[in-house]
Amino acid sequence: MSYPEDAIQSLVAPWWTATQSSTLARGRLVYAFVQRADAHSFALTVEGRKEPADPSSARMRLSPLRSDAPPKPPSPPSPAVPLEAHEAWCVRRAHWRPCLVVGATGPAVHRPLRTAERETPVGPALLLAPYDDVATLDAGFVARARRAEYPHLLWDRLPLASDREVLLRLDQMQPIGRDPLGFEWTEHTLSPAALSVLDAWLAWNLTGALAPGDLRDFRDLARGG
Repeated sequence: MSYPEDAIQSLVAPWWTATQSSTLARGRLVYAFVQRADAHSFALTVEGRKEPADPSSARMRLSPLRSDAPPKPPSPPSPAVPLEAHEAWCVRRAHWRPCLVVGATGPAVHRPLRTAERETPVGPALLLAPYDDVATLDAGFVARARRAEYPHLLWDRLPLASDREVLLRLDQMQPIGRDPLGFEWTEHTLSPAALSVLDAWLAWNLTGALAPGDLRDFRDLARGG
């Protein structure tokens, strides 16, 4: 796969590598349903049982989720949709998208150390960053992203048959469970050198400061500095 000279991938060979590993590690390309960062969130509110004598079903209403008017647990409670105080059943759109595994490490927490609070997960989750297709975006904006103008966007080409151009959205990183039914593995992963660039990019996005190194040197060069 070839990259244009104004992309940092042109300085890192290889950027993507093939893998048959059965261990899900950082840098693996996967597909998963990930949430869109829409401006508004919605909540499912229980309005009552669908059938008064049947506790396994409920009538639901979709409404905006507001911090000043949080959903209230139904009365009587609905076993079909349990809801405690300070909880909400949130609804957001999710798309099947290519994603990069940004975080996959973390030891399992042994049972004696786990909290006794009901349904409080303490085990490690996967941290994914989704990719956006650039086909519908302004070409000038995409060019600026390719030259590392934005800390939350990393331009790339996916190592798939379509060779599609994408933007890695570091501002939309999100956790998902490790349930293997929740995502689809590919046979592609970032190389160790590419992971080093990703780590520098992540630190830049999180802190706003770009440390000396290859990424900073490339950005200065791309900007004519």
